[in-house]
Amino acid sequence: MKREFLEGLNLEKEVIDKIMVEYGKQITAEQEKKSSLENEITGYKTEIENYKNQINDLNQTIENNNKSLENLQNLTNENNDLKAEIQMSGSKVKSEFLKFVKNEVMSKVNDDTDFTTALEDYKKENPQYFGDTVVKKVQTSPSLNTGENAPHSTNEIMNDILRGALNN
Repeated sequence: MKREFLEGLNLEKEVIDKIMVEYGKQITAEQEKKSSLENEITGYKTEIENYKNQINDLNQTIENNNKSLENLQNLTNENNDLKAEIQMSGSKVKSEFLKFVKNEVMSKVNDDTDFTTALEDYKKENPQYFGDTVVKKVQTSPSLNTGENAPHSTNEIMNDILRGALNN
């Protein structure tokens, strides 16, 4: 408020001085409130930045923990594979079927069935993959000369076919 405005209202000088003093007090109080609110806003902005930094730190920690968990899972899988191979080495599995049998047995392992039990069950169900069982296949076919069914090896059959072709 300007003094000239009050003087234009034809107020006495003492009244104008009292009004100006009171106005000055109100202006000072409002400026202090404004300054206090600006400081409070600055404090809140600082807190927000601190929270953002904390969130970034926590996100980084989560990312690091996820990487560590993934590494741990990989190590656990490798450890399980090595344990399986050690247990398989004593099971007399034929070497050409080692990977296949290991994968088959691993697929049967769960919370209720451990690897040893799964391996024993698989061995009972599939003895052809293990060294202590020999599965021998014998092929029978009609003999080219006699017409009888007799066991022949593939080599003998081929020789008989070739001999028959040469004789014609």
